[in-house]
Amino acid sequence: MSIPNSKFDDWKGTGADAGSATARTRIINALEMDRSSLPDDIEFDTFLQGSYKNDTHTYGSSDVDVVVKLESAWLADTSNLDSEEQARYDRDTTDADYTYRDFRKDVFNTLKTRFNSTTSKPVVWDGKAIEINDGPLPVDVDVVPCRDYRIYRSYPSNGEPDIDHGMAFSPRHSTERIVNFPKMHYQNGTEQHANFKETVRIFKNARDYFNEKWESPYRIDAPSYFIECLIYNVPERILRRSKRSDRFEEILDHLQADSTDLTTFDQVSEMEPLFGTSNTQWDVDSAMTMLTHLGTMWNDWYDQHNRRLFT
Repeated sequence: MSIPNSKFDDWKGTGADAGSATARTRIINALEMDRSSLPDDIEFDTFLQGSYKNDTHTYGSSDVDVVVKLESAWLADTSNLDSEEQARYDRDTTDADYTYRDFRKDVFNTLKTRFNSTTSKPVVWDGKAIEINDGPLPVDVDVVPCRDYRIYRSYPSNGEPDIDHGMAFSPRHSTERIVNFPKMHYQNGTEQHANFKETVRIFKNARDYFNEKWESPYRIDAPSYFIECLIYNVPERILRRSKRSDRFEEILDHLQADSTDLTTFDQVSEMEPLFGTSNTQWDVDSAMTMLTHLGTMWNDWYDQHNRRLFT
């Protein structure tokens, strides 16, 4: 007997929604307050990204991701421009006086001023994001200070250039550059079939169930972002299945079929392949390991739960 449909009814739900919008508003207010370290003449945007923004968060979801993106200085990819367009771009742009390094330092200092005190220091920055934990906001928050990342598709002599916008950032103590496209990710995910987001939540909850409750010497090491990208590539004819247990089984079968080439899969933004060697890509072996473990749980659900009842 496989996993009952009633379990998928449990797994389809979102986690708690309260607090994410309030946290973002309070961070914006802090960055715009009179005591902010940010200069008055710079342009920046603040928005949610990740599972809370994309409506794929589950009961196991933790921090809310808030992006603070510098707009008045950017990192450009002009590799698609011809020589004349490149010359025009070079003529029209100059190095910024206020840099990304200045910006992220000022964001960090502003958040420390607003939320830290002599007795409590919830604002810390040791890795990719500035973390605000333990109470000053209604939820724990990861703040990502970044800059606009622009892929120029054209740079005409008249009219507006054609630009794909993303975000680029580096961990605090590293020169590693991380680029992603959260707004494109959100738009494409919203345009998917209506069952897409709940299916992502089902697979994330199934992963968590396997890791926390399933009797196995193994664990599924599959980041939520990559699970969402994997499900994005599932054909709509499968996502349309109304019975969730059938949909789950068909997705496992499809993704493990010899006729399915995972290496052709895109991320939800469709700006980068899902699988590869960059710091924003997954590897096929890890995806197949996850699918194998979920398949084992699907096939052995009755036997393991029956053993629990009679031992």
